[in-house]
Amino acid sequence: MENMKISQLLLFVMSFVATPNISVAAPLLVFADQHSGHKHDAEIHTQLTLNDGKKWRTDDALRHAMTNIRISVTNTLTAIHSDNLKSMQYDVLTKSIEKEIAFIVAHCKLDPKADENLHIILGRFAIEMDIVKAKRGTQEKELGVINMAETLNTYGKYFDHPGWRAIEFNSH
Repeated sequence: MENMKISQLLLFVMSFVATPNISVAAPLLVFADQHSGHKHDAEIHTQLTLNDGKKWRTDDALRHAMTNIRISVTNTLTAIHSDNLKSMQYDVLTKSIEKEIAFIVAHCKLDPKADENLHIILGRFAIEMDIVKAKRGTQEKELGVINMAETLNTYGKYFDHPGWRAIEFNSH
């Protein structure tokens, strides 16, 4: 896919998020609106990139929120693998992630190019949260959580987050 403007990227991502609950989409749309000042009509890539071969710098707010998301996803994966996950825990997971995304939106202080890459990560979370929230079977929801773990691992490959560890997991 060729370069897109930030608003076009969000429309592209949101076209895959068919959630009747705007709570997943809203933080991303606010995020785009608040950050559009970084690069008014600049184009961004839909593929993650490194910063001249190095990971992107992060700020305290991003590290705090991503650590909390990692904890939530890891706890959910543990419950899945021990066959101990209750249906309502999927709601707890998505609400927790939505809260952390809102925190990122409110406190983001990244370099514009790092910000572009973060938009891609958050877009992936929006897609997976939609899968987890949808009235689907348990297997699809579990796959959504696994994909969230993979997104967290991808975040760790592109963002400099001291102490970050990849999530090790085996699919069910």
